[in-house]
Amino acid sequence: MDITLRQLEILHAIVVSGSISKAKRSLGLSQPTISQQLAKFEELLGAQLIYRQRGHDGQLTQAGEHWFKVAQSILGTLDQATVDHQSRTGKSGLELRFGTTPSLRGRFMEKAATLSREITDFSRVDFVWALGSAELVEMIATHKLNCAIVSEASVGEYKMSMHLVHLFRDKIVLVVPAGVDDDELARTLSGDSSNEDELGPLRNYVDVGTAVPWKARSEHWYRTCMRRAVPYFSCTTHQGAVDIVAAGLATCHAPLSLLPNLPVSVRQRIKFYDLGEHVRDAVLVMPRHLLTLRPFAEFQRRLSEWVKTEYSDELLEQEMRTLPHFRTAAE
Repeated sequence: MDITLRQLEILHAIVVSGSISKAKRSLGLSQPTISQQLAKFEELLGAQLIYRQRGHDGQLTQAGEHWFKVAQSILGTLDQATVDHQSRTGKSGLELRFGTTPSLRGRFMEKAATLSREITDFSRVDFVWALGSAELVEMIATHKLNCAIVSEASVGEYKMSMHLVHLFRDKIVLVVPAGVDDDELARTLSGDSSNEDELGPLRNYVDVGTAVPWKARSEHWYRTCMRRAVPYFSCTTHQGAVDIVAAGLATCHAPLSLLPNLPVSVRQRIKFYDLGEHVRDAVLVMPRHLLTLRPFAEFQRRLSEWVKTEYSDELLEQEMRTLPHFRTAAE
């Protein structure tokens, strides 16, 4: 039976990504090509591996479960053998493939680049970003990345094969133009502003899109706390949302960890307010087998130590304000 490594890679990618259509991103193949290759694999085995019904795309049959485990084992062994060979022969060195999301990027890429040169064992460093943590975890699982900063909740079932280092706990903050005073914000939060013109930038907010895992919580907050605000603007990144706020046009929700990444020119034109909600635990994640190699272990240790200092709660919360309370005449 002539089973190929490519067939195992295709099956693995389909399962990890969740569907045939999503697997094309990590495989670099068209959806028809993936479907054809999967069909040939099933024909060779004489068994169906993936259910094709609507709502079950990517769900494994009993035979599929078996071959997915085989693919995980073989691809993981091959990946580790390749890294071990590079480390021992020193012919091509080690490649560091580092990923993060725009909102978690901060100054991580700058620091990661600096550390990769100081450690000296890396022959090449690739930086990759994705809109969501789940996509980065998928890229590690399919051997496209070997290190990433992601939300811990996105690691899920892969925790057994990956090593996680907790970096910091992130908060949702309300970002408001600096020109909005606390009394004005307090009146809006209390529903006391009766004139639409008086609301100014407080009548609009920025919707950051479906890639944000806490989108529903954000929408609920606006519905209940700033009921007259509407999602007039929409963009794909928190950085873009904050830029709109800095222009004095709206408010938005953003992760507190974005704060150190903002240019001074932007930070001078905005204010952050504490909403009292944590949204994610940021972790540095890497396949466990890479920690047996000194360069990767050292990179993980030094980057995580730097992040814990740079992004400590004390440093971040110094610039955060408490939501104002509207005082009535009786008070």
